[in-house]
Amino acid sequence: MAAPDDSRPQPLTWLRNSFLAGVAVVLPFVVTIWLIWLVVTFIDNNVEPLVPARLSFLTDVPGGGVLIAVAALTLVGALAGNLVGRWMVSAADRGIANLPLVRSIYGGAKQVFKQVAAPERTSFKEAVLVEFPRPGAWALGFITNEDTSEVAQDIGEDLIAVYVPQAPIPTSGFLLYLPRTALRPVKLAPEDALKRVISLGIIRDNDADARLRSKRS
Repeated sequence: MAAPDDSRPQPLTWLRNSFLAGVAVVLPFVVTIWLIWLVVTFIDNNVEPLVPARLSFLTDVPGGGVLIAVAALTLVGALAGNLVGRWMVSAADRGIANLPLVRSIYGGAKQVFKQVAAPERTSFKEAVLVEFPRPGAWALGFITNEDTSEVAQDIGEDLIAVYVPQAPIPTSGFLLYLPRTALRPVKLAPEDALKRVISLGIIRDNDADARLRSKRS
């Protein structure tokens, strides 16, 4: 008598695996659409009160406020590029520079959004490994500034500013000032290293691996 074939998946196992596969396929789309809807709704709700009554029909459809905001920002950017616009921005900068608390917030925000507007000048110069949060535990970090004399002048040695992002949301993290000897370079471009952080180390970038293999060969 032939022995039963145990290699075939059981019905409950097949159902569970199919369900989990469906979740893995569908949930990324659901989360993406949900986040986009939240952002669009937030912008629409905040732009709508600023729109004149005769133009209120523009905000009656979802996303109308976003289009208005994009058009307004584009217009402001175009005006800021001419002589009068640059003078107005400079005058506003000088005025804010006289406000003790506001100037710190404004200066930091301005630098951050300049990097967003010009990603080719990103502050992430190099990806490195640092021992954090304790010796023997390594975290991915990004060199943001190598000229830190204004901060490290009393330390007695040169320090490098390294940003260690929190996974999976890299917009929050820790700013560390470390000596160069404490850093371990990694053979990844900053954008490839950032993908590791966002994916909790799960995703491997095949294109990045191919580039790394080509450099080694």
